[in-house]
Amino acid sequence: MKSKTHLRFGLLAAGINFALLLTQHFSGASSNNIFFRIIALGVLVVAVVASCLRFSRDMDHKASFGEVFGTGFRTTAAATVVFAALFMLFAMMMPGYKEQFIQDMIAMGPQANMPETHAEEFERLKQAFPVTVLSGILMLYVLPGTVAALLGAALAKKK
Repeated sequence: MKSKTHLRFGLLAAGINFALLLTQHFSGASSNNIFFRIIALGVLVVAVVASCLRFSRDMDHKASFGEVFGTGFRTTAAATVVFAALFMLFAMMMPGYKEQFIQDMIAMGPQANMPETHAEEFERLKQAFPVTVLSGILMLYVLPGTVAALLGAALAKKK
């Protein structure tokens, strides 16, 4: 693996999405704010496609579909791991954020209209916070990132 394109674009995507998280938190916006969620998804998709196109260009457009897709997937993996680490660090350093995030998760959940279950749900999510958050980040990053890698590999023109 001679090209490190995936690391540059993965770190860039994770950094921008973490900056969006900080903006969201310090502006007082809810963690389920659709604007921030769509922007974060768009940043990831653009970074992965750009990584694929850049890799293809660096290889003089002679890279195979699989090589370009692999670069896009590695970009997704780098962005996911870095963002997950930054998110967990942020949640540990800002305990108020963790509680608010759990409240927002309950408000979006299937039992949102049943206030009698909220205290029990809060305690359950607080205990399983790392697992819940990491699985959510994996779903929200890896699935769209894989689709973006396929798109980037398809867009990369081979000579």
